[in-house]
Amino acid sequence: MIFNLIDAAAWAGDAFGAGSEGIGVSLWEAIFDWKELSSRGTDAVAYFVMAMTGTILFLVRLGLSAFGGDDGGDFDVDVDAGQSEASFAFFSLLSILAFFMGAGWMGLACRIDWNLGSLASGFIAAGFGTTMMLFASGLTYATRRLNKQIDYDVKTAIGRTGRVYLSIPEKGKGHGQVEVTVSGRRKIIRAGSTGPSIEAFADVTVVNVQDDESLVVEPKP
Repeated sequence: MIFNLIDAAAWAGDAFGAGSEGIGVSLWEAIFDWKELSSRGTDAVAYFVMAMTGTILFLVRLGLSAFGGDDGGDFDVDVDAGQSEASFAFFSLLSILAFFMGAGWMGLACRIDWNLGSLASGFIAAGFGTTMMLFASGLTYATRRLNKQIDYDVKTAIGRTGRVYLSIPEKGKGHGQVEVTVSGRRKIIRAGSTGPSIEAFADVTVVNVQDDESLVVEPKP
């Protein structure tokens, strides 16, 4: 099946005008030879930048996720029902990096190994990058769903100090959001005030939990 795809890609290259320069130079030789790489055109250089940047950042982000070193970057957020968690996963940092990594390497393979033209390479690279993005977003979505199944007790936040994430209106006029530790995990939860409005980034103390699991907070003295 793979060979059939390669044959199809080669046919597409002929149809869209594959170049004839640099035939016989492998991908790995070209990426270490700037003169050869740049001779393939600005699109080949762009694919190289996308591939290297996407791969390095993808691996770093994946490593941080695997070893739990990204606590300062991502938080659990209680979203409203109208918001799509699947859409959030599709446009996550990991899925965007997967697109650049996949499109970059496939674009380089098309331009150098298969010697395809710019137009054919662009279509194939975009398609492969989108496939990688869908795969990564699927993993992100599944991971978030698994994490949501972990039980936590919002009442453990009572007495803790948090920080206002979204401004909280005065008592009885709505809710904002507070970033606080709950059952050992950093979460962003809806919160209401005991009195006056509270601006974003102000420190607050959690004094109670409502039946809908929203917090009641007051400004920290």
